[in-house]
Amino acid sequence: MDAEAAAAAGPTIQDQARAYFKSMEDGDESALALWQRFRTLSIEKYKQIYARLGVHFDVYSGESQVGEGMSRAIQMLTDTGLLIEDKGAKLVDLTEHKLDKALVQKSDGTTLYLTRDIGAAIERYEKYNFDKIIYVVSSQQDHHLKQLFKTVELLGLPYADRFEHINYGLVNGMSTRKGTVVFLDDMLHESKEKMHDVMRANEAKYNDVANPEHIADVLGMSAIVIQDMAARRIKNYTFDWGRILNFEGDTGPYLQYAHARLCSLERKAHVKVNPDADVSLLTEEVTCDIINQISLYPDILAASIKSLEPCTVVQYILKLSHSISSAWETIKVRGEADDVAEARLLMYWSARTVIGNALTLLGLEPVEAM
Repeated sequence: MDAEAAAAAGPTIQDQARAYFKSMEDGDESALALWQRFRTLSIEKYKQIYARLGVHFDVYSGESQVGEGMSRAIQMLTDTGLLIEDKGAKLVDLTEHKLDKALVQKSDGTTLYLTRDIGAAIERYEKYNFDKIIYVVSSQQDHHLKQLFKTVELLGLPYADRFEHINYGLVNGMSTRKGTVVFLDDMLHESKEKMHDVMRANEAKYNDVANPEHIADVLGMSAIVIQDMAARRIKNYTFDWGRILNFEGDTGPYLQYAHARLCSLERKAHVKVNPDADVSLLTEEVTCDIINQISLYPDILAASIKSLEPCTVVQYILKLSHSISSAWETIKVRGEADDVAEARLLMYWSARTVIGNALTLLGLEPVEAM
């Protein structure tokens, strides 16, 4: 029987869980030692997965690490008159701000996320003196974080205006409690193997690729990351292996293929990239369109930073890659006069540079052959 089914069957499991949590908050050494063991093992696994994705965190800390900040938070809420009692529990009444009543301490004395988040905010400011504190948390916690930010504001903390919540939607069909989740480690392994199978299907090209295992891993990660970032972050989406691992259409492998194809063009060209090439020779409608799109890259980055939406960058390089693909058969480099070839190669090189920089910005390694 899984934990959710056991909890649904009766109150015993939930009661035991509450009692165990209370013992941890009361400082029970054996309970804390077991919790610390699980936490350490979890973080080690996180580090392995994040390293594969090229992600590094300076500090691994959460609300469970909050120390005296919790008691200070309760005291500050009491001193400011924000704390009220109801049947032994302690709450902050935020109804006039349309945020309901926020429970900060249960009747048995145990704290809740809000209490620990307030304490964590106090401790983090004292430690880091931050200019901004950003909570990257799913949209399920929108209400909770609004309660947190409003409570911090009502406490009169001088850094209350430095809080920001960046929310995101959910992957439909996945639930840790129901046991239907697909773990990231498994996703990365599966996507790498599927990419490797696709690469091996073309034996001639496969034999020309240096370190195909690594390239397959990068393609697999690209498939997952682009799937996740292709739409606005607040939107839910359904996980679909078929769509993710497709080399055609708006996918990570397609973007990597576009970049690798441009790298190949540059390697095989009979001229070198010349920054002083005569671009006035690029008079075709499709080349003018590509040049215009390339010129938009700084504006795209500015818009993405302002909206905090990675999809702005993803959709931009997808559109640019499609434009490059449409020009491929008509705007050739090989076989053309040197001046025309240089102008076209400079355009393709510029597009490749932009796509590569954008992939890097999204946390992906641009591949040069696949």
